[in-house]
Formats: sequence, structure tokens, C-alpha cells
Amino acid sequence: MRRRSFLAGLTILSALPLVAHAAGRDLRIGIYPGTGKADILMGDFRAYAMPFAQALASALGATPKLTLFRSIRSVMGSLKSGRLDLYFVPPSVAVAVLDHDFSPIARVRDQATGVLVRRKGVAVKTVALTEKESWLDVMARYTLKQNKHDSMKLLNFKTQDEVALAMQRDYAQAGSLRSKLANELVAKDEFEIWHPLPTTPDFTLMASNRLSAAEQGKLGAAAVALTPAATESLQQTIHSKVTGFVIDKETDYKMIKQAISEAGY
Repeated sequence: MRRRSFLAGLTILSALPLVAHAAGRDLRIGIYPGTGKADILMGDFRAYAMPFAQALASALGATPKLTLFRSIRSVMGSLKSGRLDLYFVPPSVAVAVLDHDFSPIARVRDQATGVLVRRKGVAVKTVALTEKESWLDVMARYTLKQNKHDSMKLLNFKTQDEVALAMQRDYAQAGSLRSKLANELVAKDEFEIWHPLPTTPDFTLMASNRLSAAEQGKLGAAAVALTPAATESLQQTIHSKVTGFVIDKETDYKMIKQAISEAGY
């Protein structure tokens, strides 16, 4: 009896490090804030994004580890390493993440909207776009093609602020912007809405398929249950409107994929 108890004790002891390791796991989360927030200060990013990251990590009893991406290229580089568990990214980037063994588990409730804005009373010869392969870039290229504007010169800039500045300085007579910044520019009465961009799903939370279906479900539920304070804090880190999350494991990326394909990416 004593021998059995002793052996049972050894079994329990040998399992303790594994339990401790499981309890101390990290949840590695990467966020690309998009072309409207690509220049956010690192300190601000961590402060504003941490409530969101903590809510997700708590669902799995893990510790959040945040990574900020400044460009789509850096996101693509990280996908090759396969180190991250979650990505929170704009829709055109989500398409690329999807192709690296990740699944959509939740998305922001609000849809992605944007417009092509042009200067009033002038012929458009040059169009300013954000970073190549960004949502504003691919959807603008698609819209220009659909409206037979194939011969115009296209210039890519890192951020939406740079696009707006290029238009104000007349380096470009038109530009692609998310609705909020576009409305601010149009309010100055020098510019007008030219073409609306197709509406699509917006920022999406993508989970690695290394995580079990149950774990992915818990993470999606944690996003949906995010507190108003945490939601408002997250809003400070990305350029899209965030009023909450919805579970969406079947996000329709067909329009975005078509736009990416027609853009030649």
C-alpha cells in the first residue's frame, strides 16, 4: 500500500511541471492597425490594445504577448515564421492570413467603408492610394477599373494622412480614403465624393488552426463579450469603426479576393 502511494506521489510530482507550463502559456497576438494608424506610438499602442489582449488571453488562462506591425510586408514576414496564435488585421490582410492555416473566429460588427475623393473642377490624372495590398488600395484599383479609369497614374503612400496631404498639395487630384477621413476632407469644400468603394467585412480576428476548435470558440466569445471600456480602448489603435464584435467563422472574402486578383497582387 505504501509503495502504491509512493508511486502515485511520483506520478503527481512528475505532472506538476507540465501543469505549471500550461498555466503559464503565452497567447501571442499580432495587430496591424491599418493605414490610418500605422504610425501609432508603441507606448500608446500597448496601453490601448492591452485590455483587448488581456480579455482574449484570460479566456485560455494565458498571458498576452502583443506584436505591433507597421506594414503589410511585416505581417507577411511573420506569417512565414508561424509564431503567432492570433492576428487582428484589416480585411485584405485577413485574406493572406487565411492562406497560412488560420481561421476567422470573429470580426468587428461594422463593415469596411471607403470612397474615392477628388478635387472639384479639375481633371483627374493621378490617384493617391495607401500601402500596396491594403484594403483601400485593392478596393480603389478595383473601383477604378470598373469605372473605366484604367489609364490614370497611381501613387502609393504609407498612410491615409499622406494620401490626404498629397491631394491637398495637388500631387494627386484624387485619393482613396476611409469614410471618416474622406468626410473631413469633403467638409473643406475643395473636394467631393467621386466613387464609393464596395462594402466588405472589416477587421477580423484570425486564429491559428494549431488551436483547438474549443479554444477558438472561447477566443471568439471573449471578443464578443469585450467590455465597452475595452472596446473604446481598442478603437484608439485602429482606423476603422469598432462598436463591438460578432462571431463570424464564414466571413465572405470573395469581393476582396477578386479585387486583389484584378489588382495583380
